[in-house]
Amino acid sequence: MATIHEATDLRLDRAVAVKLLRPEAARDADLAGRFRREALAATVLRHPNIVACLDTGTDGDQPYLVMDLVDGEDLAARLKRGGRLSSSGAARVGLDVARALGVAHVRGIVHRDVKPGNILLASDGRAMVTDFGIARLAADAEAVKPGTTLGSVHYFSPEQARGATTTPASDVYGLGLVLFEALTGARAFSGETTDAIALARIDAAAPSPKAIRPEVPAELDAVVRRALAPDPADRYANGNAMAAALESVVQAADDASPTTIVATPRVAGDSESGAARDTASTRARGRPRAAGRPRSPRPGTGRSAPSGVAVALLALLGIAGGAMIVAALPGGDRPVASVAPSEAAVATPTPAPTPSPTAVPTPTPPPTPVATPAPTALPAGEVSDLCEIFFDIPCGLGAGRYAPSRFEPAFDIELGEGWSNAVHGEDIITLTRAEGAVTFAGRIREVYPKGETEEPRARARDIIDALISTEGVGATDPADVRIDGRRGLSTDLAPSDSKRVALFRTDGSTFHLEPDRTTRIVVIDLKGDETILLAIEPIDGSELRDILETADPAAGTMRWR
Repeated sequence: MATIHEATDLRLDRAVAVKLLRPEAARDADLAGRFRREALAATVLRHPNIVACLDTGTDGDQPYLVMDLVDGEDLAARLKRGGRLSSSGAARVGLDVARALGVAHVRGIVHRDVKPGNILLASDGRAMVTDFGIARLAADAEAVKPGTTLGSVHYFSPEQARGATTTPASDVYGLGLVLFEALTGARAFSGETTDAIALARIDAAAPSPKAIRPEVPAELDAVVRRALAPDPADRYANGNAMAAALESVVQAADDASPTTIVATPRVAGDSESGAARDTASTRARGRPRAAGRPRSPRPGTGRSAPSGVAVALLALLGIAGGAMIVAALPGGDRPVASVAPSEAAVATPTPAPTPSPTAVPTPTPPPTPVATPAPTALPAGEVSDLCEIFFDIPCGLGAGRYAPSRFEPAFDIELGEGWSNAVHGEDIITLTRAEGAVTFAGRIREVYPKGETEEPRARARDIIDALISTEGVGATDPADVRIDGRRGLSTDLAPSDSKRVALFRTDGSTFHLEPDRTTRIVVIDLKGDETILLAIEPIDGSELRDILETADPAAGTMRWR
């Protein structure tokens, strides 16, 4: 697909990796155009476990990517040299990769080629995923050449083997195959031909690493087997959900060990781009250098520390608090949920009905980074606060009942698996999942009926009427609803053309309707003049009914406190 070169960014005077599309691929105008589009989509991904795509361009007719340069080696080289990883080492690699996949899945990007060669083991101890956004193009480029073999056939999901549509669950399967190989030193499926290898996994029972290597912890074995379920519906829905499961496995390993090694990056060093290779300078340090480079060094000493200190450091990093899913967002304006290339409309800091370039406060003040419960199911009957968001990175929520501590009016709600907390403020909460997002709004300050800005009267009927009469919005007739004995109204809204429409504003956030998407608005009258508004919306590429399947039952469990 491309050749990789180490290069120097002359403007910033730093080493980077440049991935140059091969001339024979660049001559295919469609493939070259898609290479640029996919690469541009990947530039939004920013996370410590993702090799950053920094820039794109062309050299003559050849498109190229500029990526971080990472000191380290890829997992394929590590397994070839060492055979397999320890159980705890494999779990840590899996957790890093799952977090990276979760970030991409929330942004609507499916990797499609999760394999050891695309996982870089940086010298600071992190596993980093590379080639987001272009893996599909690489497969397409290979597939059109007669007689070639798809190099990643060993890591296909059953749906990829069938030629069906890939989803975040396909990446989960790929990570399951990687973990199986890392734990056992052998690939999960084999065959004499590429077709036989690909077809071997269709409807095949999930293989067990523990059956081959008995010392593998039962909890880790269960995670791998669930990731390798032949039916996507039986797997973890996305990287975030798998990270939540691996978090408890890694934490259990930490608790069982008297000391924990806290790996730290060298501040002056950085890392990566897309494929591992040896250089004289890195061999002198005893490690090959791989494409990609960590951009967010983490604090610490790199020496063995008492477990209490290590746990405190992990808490500061937001690791002990639960699975983290979203990294930087375009424009830095809002969190997103999903499985398609654009984001769900959630709270955005825009001050007026027409978006303006003036910056306004973000939806939630920076929370104090503290350890929160791991995102596993809560004990029956227990009610927990939402997990803390660290540096605007949403955190995974396990199944259970939650009572947001900062939001008014106060309520609690029952959530199943797959939800994450993206915003938690006094007047707005956004919970996301693979199919979309649910925003809870209190104290609505502005609405925009007939293109005018006004403060709404605080009753459900008045708010619904104002939203329905917003310019550029189509609406269904309001329907009566009831939640926990309180009456309210519901309507489905959508922009009448392809423009984004500002709908309402709280103290610090403006909520927009996104083009070509239907959002359900529910407003409930509470005691006095209090109301609560729920905005339920799908991610781009999904339908409203997809998110309603889980959001509606959850909303029905709301109880006013």
